[in-house]
Amino acid sequence: TAFRASQTYNSSQTLFENGEWIWADSAYALDEWCVTPYKKPLGNLPENKIFNYHLLQVRVKSEHAMGYIKGWFCSLQGLRQQIDTAQDHQCAIAWIKTCIVLHTLVFFIE
Repeated sequence: TAFRASQTYNSSQTLFENGEWIWADSAYALDEWCVTPYKKPLGNLPENKIFNYHLLQVRVKSEHAMGYIKGWFCSLQGLRQQIDTAQDHQCAIAWIKTCIVLHTLVFFIE
């Protein structure tokens, strides 16, 4: 219920385009733009167990990468920007990309 009342859910048509999607845990509803693990009883099927395993592996690596980059840039630990429009979303993405580029430059200079 809370997810269906969220800005992400209500603005999914403008936030996600051209096959874009997000990962979510099993508490969220599956949608074409929201990928979640299979739940029981479908989660017990062998092919769905494999999917869930691989989804978990990608998710763990993504969480580790986010934690690593947040360790370098405190401004990303709590990105304090209200995201209400596509322009706000692009601004947040630009800041994150800037931090990643700076990290990459420093990494290769050392």
